[in-house]
Amino acid sequence: MSAPQDPRFGALANLELNAVMRGRPFPIERLDEVLSEGLPWVPANVCISACNTIPPDNPFGPVGETRLVAAPGAPMILPAREDRPAMALYLADIRHHDGSFWPPCPRSQLARALDDLRAQHGLVLKVGFEHECYIYGLEDAPTGAYSLAGSRKASGLAAEVQDTLATAGTRLEQFIAEFGVDQFEVSTPVHEALTAADHAVLAREAIRDGARARGAHVTFAPKPDLAQAGSGVHIHFSLWDVADRPHTAHGDALTATAGAFAAGILKHLEAVMAYTTPSPNSFQRIAETSWVGVFACFGVRNREAALRLCPRGAAPDGSHPGASLEFRLCDGASNPYLALAALVRAGMLGLAEDLAAPESVEIDPARIDPATREARGFRRVPHTLETCLAAAAPLAPAWFGELFWQAYGAARRNEINDAASAGSDYPARLSRIV
Repeated sequence: MSAPQDPRFGALANLELNAVMRGRPFPIERLDEVLSEGLPWVPANVCISACNTIPPDNPFGPVGETRLVAAPGAPMILPAREDRPAMALYLADIRHHDGSFWPPCPRSQLARALDDLRAQHGLVLKVGFEHECYIYGLEDAPTGAYSLAGSRKASGLAAEVQDTLATAGTRLEQFIAEFGVDQFEVSTPVHEALTAADHAVLAREAIRDGARARGAHVTFAPKPDLAQAGSGVHIHFSLWDVADRPHTAHGDALTATAGAFAAGILKHLEAVMAYTTPSPNSFQRIAETSWVGVFACFGVRNREAALRLCPRGAAPDGSHPGASLEFRLCDGASNPYLALAALVRAGMLGLAEDLAAPESVEIDPARIDPATREARGFRRVPHTLETCLAAAAPLAPAWFGELFWQAYGAARRNEINDAASAGSDYPARLSRIV
């Protein structure tokens, strides 16, 4: 059997529009050829749902061909297990055959958004992800929320995940027991945004692979069990200039730059949610006074605001190099590349319009009487994916292009149809894949 450092197979894979890692494996003897030339790929594959259905109105049908092209960076070596040899997983972009940009590729969309942020505003985004998930099938009995015993229950898996991620030059920041029974939170390190998204994607695959080896099942689905706590993805991000100087906070307040960026996100929150909460199951998690952030408002250290500031101690000059903004209305049904790209595009609109920084809400917005909330502009986020798609539609061509929106809109409508067809079984079906 091959050792982890000696993979028998490689794979080029892309996290597509439904947040499922799909790709093409190959014998390791072809590695040089594959890294040089890429591998052919079917355009409609980016639209296949987590329930394995293809949107009937996708813009590709049976026609066309694209190419999987390995992204820069070391592969992650998935270790050998019994009858499964080790595999070198290379993240890939989907491109035209001449190597040019193909709009429906999520990773390429994030790279383009970050290039625009740098070119137009001289800014760099640094990001860290916190993913919540359920792991079913670990042997120990249920344990308490956030308990040491709960974290110890998953420590064997956590140790293996750390070793697997190390082969790609990354790691986990934490792997801890969460609030729900058999729920955990995993965090990945802060990096510039594209690298951060890559590492988050690799972490999810390493956890899935390690869980399967133990006869367990992990799901990042938003609400796999309607009677249990939902799972979110908290996106921590900060703004820096090209000289690597922080531009997020001064004291416990946003800078003017970060304030305008944050205001853009809140102004276009419904459109952003089309990418960050992209499943009907997402909206079964979104409830008031549940630490999700269901009001379009900002708060310092306020976990009931959609967007909060997390100060981390000021430097002598008053700047906060460790400060981050945390976006809370995101979950594991989303593609991390698209979630970040949408945040960047909305934030750039705030910068272009020079919006004023949002006021800070110091209490749970649900405790503010409705008339006061309305007067202060703290609107409740939508109850359905359809509403978010309607908000995203006018902005999507400028943000991502017409072809992307045709593919993404078809994928989301198909997800809505899958949910309707599956009925009460939909959370379970989604959680088998996501």
